[in-house]
Amino acid sequence: MGLMLCLCLLAPANPAWSQFKFTVPVGVAKAEKMVMQERIELPGTVFPWATTQLSAEIDGRVERILFKEGDRVEKGAPLIKLRIRPLLLERELALAEKRRIETLLQELETGTRKETIEAARHSFDQAQARLHLAENELRRIKRLYQEGVLSLDAYDKAEAESDQARAMLREKGSVLEEFVAGPRIERIQQEKANLEAANARIHLIEDDIQQGTIYAPFDGYITKKITEVGQWLEKGDQAVSMIAASPLKVEVNLPQSQFHTIQIGTPSEVILETRDINAPTTTFQGTVIEKVPQGDPVSRTFPVRIKVSKPNSSLAPGMLVKVRFQPNKKDAEKGLFVPKDALVRTPKGANVWVVRENAEKKMIAYQVPVKTGKLLDSMISIEFLDKKIQAGEWVVVDGNERLKPDTEVRIINKHLN
Repeated sequence: MGLMLCLCLLAPANPAWSQFKFTVPVGVAKAEKMVMQERIELPGTVFPWATTQLSAEIDGRVERILFKEGDRVEKGAPLIKLRIRPLLLERELALAEKRRIETLLQELETGTRKETIEAARHSFDQAQARLHLAENELRRIKRLYQEGVLSLDAYDKAEAESDQARAMLREKGSVLEEFVAGPRIERIQQEKANLEAANARIHLIEDDIQQGTIYAPFDGYITKKITEVGQWLEKGDQAVSMIAASPLKVEVNLPQSQFHTIQIGTPSEVILETRDINAPTTTFQGTVIEKVPQGDPVSRTFPVRIKVSKPNSSLAPGMLVKVRFQPNKKDAEKGLFVPKDALVRTPKGANVWVVRENAEKKMIAYQVPVKTGKLLDSMISIEFLDKKIQAGEWVVVDGNERLKPDTEVRIINKHLN
């Protein structure tokens, strides 16, 4: 019996069984060239791009409120209407005054009508005839007075009537001359100035009517209602608060040690995480727009603000986010990185198993001693002591703890980094 057992142990193994026994199943991932510069991740707070408190531009009573807190409003949308009835009546009065001035100015520019001039000339002729009659009567009475027929009172009366007729003639002559000459240019200019003043008055009233409605200055959200219907607002009183809807700003406090790493224009990722570990995170692209060179003397941090140009409804002011900066990679040094699971640490040092095809088309695992470097997420940089690994080669990440040099392997899983 013992002899038979020994013969069985010495018998050659089945080829298929031998292949299965010495081919080790492994999972692999690619070695990659990556920037050696470490990513910077900091917590940040979301802020609106603009915040404003809209105020009344005229005195008036609140007549209508056209929003609710939290509403999204478009630029130019009416928000609050004040009572403007007195302004409408004042505009009607100003328009009537304008029409009166226009009529008068038109009359002045047209000049005196022929009928008016003829009437003035007729009045002048009548005054001239009345003077001629009065002077004749004065000469007659003077002669009679000198002859002693009439008294001094009769003579004085006749002289007074002659003077009155002469004054009337001068007056009628002046009127006729004025009508013939037409309106004075100074009078026309004065009425033109009055017309301009009337137009300016109307424009002021219409501007006040326009300001009787408070409009949204940009697309955004109503954050607070500060007034109520029926409340009297004076010019400058706040009525509503709102914030801009887009873009958004994220502010982070940059440590002193990284102050010169981040510059204006540095790209970044704004990451909104959720409490559900199984739910995917939401990532927004941003750019550094402000870097304040005045730090906090206690924390030794400096405010940096990032513009998020295309946020969606999931990102709102006041939220806590994670900001990942992507420093300029143009001149950054690159190194070879492998997944952390590719490292096999021993008392003698760290090793990585690389899988290569040999001349017999078999996949063989080769041991490569390495020196570890920087860690970026799940990848770690490596340096080589003698043998090297090229970017794009497969390294073992599953099953590497049971490998021996030049072991034939069978790839059962290819991981994506």
